[in-house]
Amino acid sequence: MSQVEKTEEKEKGEIEESSNDSRSVGTRVPEVEIHVFRCGKGPIEVLKSKLVGYEQDQLDVRDILDKYSFKSIFAFNPNPNPAGSCGRGLAIRFNSRNGRSILTYRDGATIYIDGEPKVSCDKNYVINYIFSISLSTFS
Repeated sequence: MSQVEKTEEKEKGEIEESSNDSRSVGTRVPEVEIHVFRCGKGPIEVLKSKLVGYEQDQLDVRDILDKYSFKSIFAFNPNPNPAGSCGRGLAIRFNSRNGRSILTYRDGATIYIDGEPKVSCDKNYVINYIFSISLSTFS
């Protein structure tokens, strides 16, 4: 069918095509905003992460550990409260088989985490340790 015939048929109303499908439904994947700190400093990155699991309410902890080379992550409070406490909270535990968090999170939550790198972040401790070994060997 040529273009002219198609235009004529459209003008006659014999062929009607609708490009809009008003029945389409988009499903939104639940996600959380994560502020990542390293040894209490940062945030080194702010990212959106999708919630996973059967009910889509768990955090994929193993991906975070791998991405930032952390050996563990902790709940973190970057702002001191009136009592003066801030810093690390409890470790965020996860299932060793699937890497998902034990605790559940709700859609739209903001999570602050502090990671412990695989290499210790306390450089002064390492320097003092090396210095003490060097003193003991030369004495």
